[in-house]
Parts: sequence; structure tokens; C-alpha cells
Amino acid sequence: MDFESVTPPRPKPHPQTQKTPLTQPVDPIERLVPLGLKLFGMFVCTVLLYQAADSASAFPPLPPGLFYDLYYVGIITPLHEGGHFLFMFFGRTLHILGGSFWQLMTPLILFGVAWKQKSYLATIWLSLAGTHWIALASYIYDAPFRSLPLLGHKSGHDWYNLLIHWQMLDDAIAISDFVYYTGICLGIAGIVAGVAIAIRTYLISPRVKTVAVIP
Repeated sequence: MDFESVTPPRPKPHPQTQKTPLTQPVDPIERLVPLGLKLFGMFVCTVLLYQAADSASAFPPLPPGLFYDLYYVGIITPLHEGGHFLFMFFGRTLHILGGSFWQLMTPLILFGVAWKQKSYLATIWLSLAGTHWIALASYIYDAPFRSLPLLGHKSGHDWYNLLIHWQMLDDAIAISDFVYYTGICLGIAGIVAGVAIAIRTYLISPRVKTVAVIP
């Protein structure tokens, strides 16, 4: 008598209990600290921009505020002089222009890098670019007069030599005004964007976070 082989049914696995992820409110400090740091950065940029614009609003320039004075001596002047060194091998005109070019372009280059990386630092570099442009305005304005104190001899006045060479010395004040107001626009754009992005990031940041469940 043939018997059919019967395969015993496999036991069904017990269904795994699905664990619901636990959530808990985010500590308000965790959300407020980034906002506070960003707004503090914008505050510093605002002070620098205001003090730079105020100093360059008259000629001779008004006495600079403390923050702007320190920034000018510690950051802008080394960048300007470093630009002369970088461009000293590219002919007399670029050697003279290199200081101002490097002073203006360094924060804008850093702005471009930060913008590509979608970093909040882009707004800071943009606002600082405005301060750098404003700082150059008085130097250009001084070209026909050569009355400002320089690191070297008055014969080394960059913008006097450039504008004489280009036969544009009479346009020094117009060029200075363009650089001055361009700097104000750049600075204000960076500050407004920085404050807006900081507040928006704070408002859309999550108010709860998921807590890992240990089985």
C-alpha cells in the first residue's frame, strides 16, 4: 500500500511587533543657539558696515569706530598690501591695481564659495564685501589731493597713479561715489539676507526629535 508523503506545515513565524518611534520635544536652547549666533554675526556685520559708511561719508574721513578701525588695520590693510605682492609680477598697472582688486574681491570670492556650498557664511561674506568696498572709497576720493596718510611715500598713491595713467583723475570723485554706494548695497543685501535666512531656518526647524528605540 502506497502512502503519499505529506509535508508537515511549517510553523508560521510570530509576527514581529512593530515599534513606534518615540519622539520628544527639542530643547528650546538647541533651536535658539544657532539663531542667536547667526543674529550676532549679522549684528557685528551691521556695526562694521555702519562705522565704515559713517567714516567714509565725509572727506577727510571721519574718525572710525573702534570695531571698524580694528578690522581695517587687522584685515583690510593686510589684504590690500598682499594684493600688491600677488600681482607684482604682472606688470606695473596690475601691480598698482592688485591691492585694491584683492581688497574688493577676497570677500566676494569667499561669498561665491560659501554660496556654492549653500553655507550661511555666504551672507556674512557678502556683508563684509560691502565694508571692503566702502573702505576703498576714501582712498579713491583722495587721488587728486593725496592728503591721506599712506604706508609709503605719497608718490606711491595707487589711485593717483592709476587715474593719471588712464587720464581719469577728474573722475576720481565719481568713481569713489560708485564704489561707496556699491559697498552700501552689498552690505545691506548681505545683512537683510542673513537675518531673513536665520529667522526662516529657526521657524522651520523641527520642534520634536525622534528617539532611538532599544529592543
